[in-house]
Amino acid sequence: MTDRIEHMVVGELMTRWPDAVPVFIRHRMACPGCVMAPFITVREAAHEYGLDPEGLAGELAQAIGQVDL
Repeated sequence: MTDRIEHMVVGELMTRWPDAVPVFIRHRMACPGCVMAPFITVREAAHEYGLDPEGLAGELAQAIGQVDL
């Protein structure tokens, strides 16, 4: 499932699962409120912040309760 999260658009992820927002905030990412959120994937955002995309996706999966995507 983390592979699917990595390729999701950040804005869509935060809209569908608001519980994901604190994960971005915890990593000091500007994704909540960023104008690029509707266009950038979780993987791309992780790379921009020097984070491991798989690790970030795993944290997001936990935050959203590992719902079936």
